[in-house]
Amino acid sequence: MWRFDRLDRVALGSIVILASLTGLIVLRGDQVGARVRQTTPASSAANVSTRSPIALAFTEPMSAPTVLERVRIEPPISGTWRWSGSTVFFQPAAALQADTTYSVTLAAGATSLRGRPLLEAYTWHFRTRRPRLTFLAPASGRPNLFVLDLVEETRQQLTDEPFGIYDYAISPDGSRVVYSADRAAQDAERDLYLLSLDEGRRELLVACDGQVCQSPSWSADGTRIAYERRTLVQGAIGRSPGPGRIWLADIATKQTAPLFADSQQIASLPRFAPVGEKLAFYDPNATAIVVVDLSTEQRVELPSVLGDSGAWSPDGTQLVYPDLRAYEADSYDQLLRADLSAGVITALTPLEAKRHTGPTWSPLGDLIAFGRQESPLSGGVLGPQLWLIASDGTNRRPLSNEPTISHGAFAWSPDGAWIAVQRYNLLEVNALPEVWVFKVDGSVRRRIAADAMLPAWLP
Repeated sequence: MWRFDRLDRVALGSIVILASLTGLIVLRGDQVGARVRQTTPASSAANVSTRSPIALAFTEPMSAPTVLERVRIEPPISGTWRWSGSTVFFQPAAALQADTTYSVTLAAGATSLRGRPLLEAYTWHFRTRRPRLTFLAPASGRPNLFVLDLVEETRQQLTDEPFGIYDYAISPDGSRVVYSADRAAQDAERDLYLLSLDEGRRELLVACDGQVCQSPSWSADGTRIAYERRTLVQGAIGRSPGPGRIWLADIATKQTAPLFADSQQIASLPRFAPVGEKLAFYDPNATAIVVVDLSTEQRVELPSVLGDSGAWSPDGTQLVYPDLRAYEADSYDQLLRADLSAGVITALTPLEAKRHTGPTWSPLGDLIAFGRQESPLSGGVLGPQLWLIASDGTNRRPLSNEPTISHGAFAWSPDGAWIAVQRYNLLEVNALPEVWVFKVDGSVRRRIAADAMLPAWLP
C-alpha cells in the first residue's frame, strides 16, 4: 500500500486547492461571459462625424456570425462589416445623416470563440454633428480658413496665418485639415500645415524651403498626403513656381519623399481615390492623366490635353475628366468617364459647342455636378453654369441660369442634398467671389459668405 508522507499530503492539498480555484475561475468566467470593452463612437458621444466608422471591441475574440446576426443600427444604414482581432468594424456605404441620433444594439447570445456568451444586450447611442461648411476668406486679402454652421449660421475662424492660405483639404473623417500657407506676402515659400479641428492644434507638416507646396490630397485611410511641390525660379521681376512634382508625406512621422525614384519627373494635381490605394495626377510629358496603384505599382494613362487630373467616383473605380475634342472646325471641352475596372473610356456629355468643366461626383455616385459654358461666339451664357447629370450620362439639367455669373469649385454636402458653389459677377469690375449653396432639387439657393472662395464640407 502506498503511504503518503507529510510532503506528499502538502503537494496533494495544493493540487486540490489549485483545481478548485481553476474551477471557480472558469465558473465565474462563464457567469460574467464575453463583454463589450469599447465602442466607436464612444457611448453618448455628440458632434460625431457623418463619416465615422462604427466599431465594437470585445474582451476576447468572438464568433463573427453570432455577433453580426444580433447587431442592429437605428436608423437603419447599409454598409460592410470587417474584423480585426476582437474588434468588429462597420463602414457605412454612405455618410450618416447629419444632426441625427443613432442607436446600436447587440442582442444577448453572441458567443466568443471559447464559447462564452454575451449574457446581456448591449446598447449605446451617439449623435452626428450639424452640417458645416468651410471656405477661405477674405478672398480679396490674406485668406484664412473659416467654418460656418448652416443651422445656427454661426461663423468661426479656424486659422490665423499672417500671409494667407492658398488651398486646403479635409481628412476623410473630418477631424483634420491640411493646408498650404505662404511664408511672406510675395515670392514666398509655401509650407504645409496640419490642423486638428477637435483640439485646435496646428503643426508644421512639411517645410518647403525655396519651394511652394500645394494641392494636398488625403489617402483613403487618412495616413498620408499627396501634394504638389514646385521649386521657386528666379526671374526678371521676382521668383515664380517652376514645374510641379508629386511628393508623399506620412502624417504620423512627418516624413516626406518624392512619389517616383526620379524626383525630376514632372506632374501636378495629385488626387487620391476615396477607396483603396490609387492616385491620379496629370503628367504633361505624357499629355495624360496617370493613375497609379501604390500597392501594386500598376499604371494606367488616360490621354488628355487640358491638365486636369479628374474626379474620382466614391467607390474609386471610375474617373471623370474634361478633354478637348474637335467639333465644327473648333475644339470644345467634353467630359469623359474612364471605367478603370473594365479599361473603357466613354463620353459622359455629348460633344457640342459648349465647354464642360469641373466635374464632381455626388457622395452616392448617382449624380455628377459640372460647369457648362456656352461658346462666346454664340452670344449666349458667358459664365459656366451649374449643371447635373446622372452618372450614366442621362438626365442632364441646370441648377443655375445666370448669364452674367460664373459658377465653379463645386462641393457636395456629405448627404448629397446640397452643392456649395463659388460664384462671381462677370460684369462687375474687380468682382469678388462669393460662396453659395444650392439644394440639389432646385428648391433653395442662398449666399453663405461674401468675399470668400473654395468651399468644402465638414463630414
